[in-house]
Amino acid sequence: MGNLNFFSELKRRNVLRMAGLYLVGAWLLTQVASTVLPMFGAPEWLPRTIVVLVAIGVRSRRDP
Repeated sequence: MGNLNFFSELKRRNVLRMAGLYLVGAWLLTQVASTVLPMFGAPEWLPRTIVVLVAIGVRSRRDP
């Protein structure tokens, strides 16, 4: 499968759009967590854990 066919297939399946939406959502969640969590006295490791879980979520998404 050529590169052109590969990217056209990704586009046809809306993979690129969903990846973009996931990244925007993950960025928004990280920004909100880094702003709100210190107000509640959350431990320092919690924002890092959220980032790691979001990164794991990217890898665990499956096509049904």
